[in-house]
Amino acid sequence: MGSEEQGKIEKERLSRGRRLARSLIPLILAVGLALLGYLLLGALMRTDTPLVVVPTGSMRPTIEVGDILLIQGVKPDEIAADPVHGDVIVFWQPGGNVRIVHRAIGKTDYGVITKGDANAYPDFFSPVPYSLIVGKWTGVKIPAWTGVGYIALILRGELYPPLGQIIWITIILANILLIAREVFSSPKSKASP
Repeated sequence: MGSEEQGKIEKERLSRGRRLARSLIPLILAVGLALLGYLLLGALMRTDTPLVVVPTGSMRPTIEVGDILLIQGVKPDEIAADPVHGDVIVFWQPGGNVRIVHRAIGKTDYGVITKGDANAYPDFFSPVPYSLIVGKWTGVKIPAWTGVGYIALILRGELYPPLGQIIWITIILANILLIAREVFSSPKSKASP
């Protein structure tokens, strides 16, 4: 193999690398901007979890499955507790790895007594320790009818499993194929109309 031929191969390899980089830059920028926006929103709202998608109907009719709630951080003394007009809070279920959205209906020295508006009785694990409270709902939400919350629930596998995993795998494979096609297509075929 002559040095001229090696030079062509090296140029083509560099060209493919540049095309790959050009293909990935918009994706990396979009993901980076979304993460930055989420982190800024979290800092503004004083919580690590400024947006929460509601996975169950336990807060109907106030909040529907698929609503996305804007959450703000809250100190224990800022939580209003009342069976009808108490704050809607987001917390980690004691002893579990599940985030719950329920109303604060009472307070003790140890935590908050909670209940879903659609439930007949307070939560069996009440009072929820103050350390497990993520924040309270600001009253602002993206309604379920937009479909955005449902998409998030499906992709996380909380609604219609295993559809979420199938969708993720399909998206990833489609992107790999599209990027590979972009990188490995010949530059000559792109130049001709």
